[in-house]
Amino acid sequence: MRVPLATAGTIVVLGVAAATVAGVRWSAAGEPVSVAAPAGASTVLPEGAYEAVVDNRALEISVDLSNDRGRPEVDTYALPPASGWEQVRSAVAGQLDGWKQVGDCADTGERRLQCSWSEPTRWWPRMVRIVLLRPVPPGDGDSYEWPDNAFLVVGSSRGGDL
Repeated sequence: MRVPLATAGTIVVLGVAAATVAGVRWSAAGEPVSVAAPAGASTVLPEGAYEAVVDNRALEISVDLSNDRGRPEVDTYALPPASGWEQVRSAVAGQLDGWKQVGDCADTGERRLQCSWSEPTRWWPRMVRIVLLRPVPPGDGDSYEWPDNAFLVVGSSRGGDL
């Protein structure tokens, strides 16, 4: 009689422990961090055939930052064409005090630049990623489709298994 009772007690204790770990894990995941747009940014995007390119970058960030805690928050902004990478990157990094930059965020001169940051926590860090899309240089075959704007895509995820 004692063996079945001890087995049932062990199962209950293990179940409570698993539920506690799951609850702590869920609450530790937090919410996506709110990242304000850099100065001069607008949520109103101009009309143009570029929209698929910007939408694809937003979808990439959404898929990359999705985790077992859910989908990230992803926002898209139109920036003045003279917006520099360092200005945009430092405006976002300044809001993430103490966060670790992930990888190299140098300006390579390309039309598409990317940078990511991770929250300095041991378990389930939140992530922020930005992608800057610069205007097409004059004379490029696609320049007629791209308005005279740069575009910024900002994604922020909950902590989870990344």
